[in-house]
Amino acid sequence: MTRQPPPGATLDFKRFAADSRQRHEELVDLFGQYIIWMRDWTNKSTRQLIESADLRQQLGEIVRQPYEEAAKLSEDDRERAIILAESSVEAFIELFLRLFAHQGMDFALGDSHSVRFRLDMEIVDRVTEVVVHQEIINRNGRKHFADYWGRWLNRFK
Repeated sequence: MTRQPPPGATLDFKRFAADSRQRHEELVDLFGQYIIWMRDWTNKSTRQLIESADLRQQLGEIVRQPYEEAAKLSEDDRERAIILAESSVEAFIELFLRLFAHQGMDFALGDSHSVRFRLDMEIVDRVTEVVVHQEIINRNGRKHFADYWGRWLNRFK
């Protein structure tokens, strides 16, 4: 299966904004580009696996089975199944982002604690692997973290 190269290859971190708030937004958008890239790759792969018996044969039997079943459908029903799968991917992404957006005390861990997740982005030197910048991207943005989803869809789709 073919896929596009990951986002960011043409960007230069030295050209990101010097202002910390603006740079934060640029890094959040870079993360969004990765989310859109993975979504598109997943959706394209689903379509290719349903349409190609050769590609399906490269999968293990358990993983291959849903694609085999979808391939048996009529062309219209296959398209409906693909659209449903794409909608499911998008629903998962939205819930995943809400999980990372959560900063309150709703996710109880026993009587005395709560769970919340922190999403660190590290920028590393490709030669030395030294971290040159680290930022928590799911907090302190201009928007609630999950609300970036709509912006990413509009900007990177």
